[in-house]
Amino acid sequence: MDQVDISVIMTVKNGSRFLESSLSSVFFQTYPPQEVVVVNDGSEDDTWEVLNRLRLTAPVLVRLFDTHGIGRSRALNLAVSHAQHNWLANIDADDKWLPEKLEQQAFAISLFSKAELIVTSSQTVYGEGEGEVDVQGAFSVTPMHRESFYIRNPINHSSVLFSRRLFDQLGGYDEALVRQVDIDLWIRALRKGHIFYRVNLPLTIKRLHDGQSYEVGNRLGYTFNSLKISLKKLKQLKAPFYYFPVPFLRFVYNNIPRGIRRRLIK
Repeated sequence: MDQVDISVIMTVKNGSRFLESSLSSVFFQTYPPQEVVVVNDGSEDDTWEVLNRLRLTAPVLVRLFDTHGIGRSRALNLAVSHAQHNWLANIDADDKWLPEKLEQQAFAISLFSKAELIVTSSQTVYGEGEGEVDVQGAFSVTPMHRESFYIRNPINHSSVLFSRRLFDQLGGYDEALVRQVDIDLWIRALRKGHIFYRVNLPLTIKRLHDGQSYEVGNRLGYTFNSLKISLKKLKQLKAPFYYFPVPFLRFVYNNIPRGIRRRLIK
């Protein structure tokens, strides 16, 4: 397998609660990245102190940048601008990776030489949960065309590994957006004819907790914004007309309290 040089990027704001768990999962990858670039976007908690402490004992190079709160998209673009390598892997400060995550993605790149974006399947944990550590199953990769995005956004932002070439071609994250900035990037890539590839192992852990905007009094605003983005996505991807009711159904479902939703799907 050819060498795949990876810069991990992270943006964080008031994220000290899960920061050590998240970065530790990056530091101890079986296929370690060359560097980790973290933008602290105006945190008011002890995030900056935690970052500096973790940097001192990190087994890989950690580069820290501090802002006064420039917003998610600008912070992501800033992280990429300081990254030094040709492959970029994002991780959110409350998510984490299983140890083989980058190794499996690097292997997939060796199999698909034209791939510009490789993701993994994900598993979800709630609150302080740790997730499934020993993932069973054989390695396999599934191409993801625009049809994969009609129903939902199938990509967990913390699972992505994408090329700098793709990022530069798309012009980076849209700094006019304040929420769900990742799906906008994927739509632009799909419209240019790119195919994504998914490693079919849940090597990324998505954490849902009460500190996220979705759960702290902003559910309606978040889901309404998601509705608008979903309708825009379907229009831009020229989806068949019968997909358009789906975002409205999801809007209703997502505004049911989480506890009730979890009982409904049991």
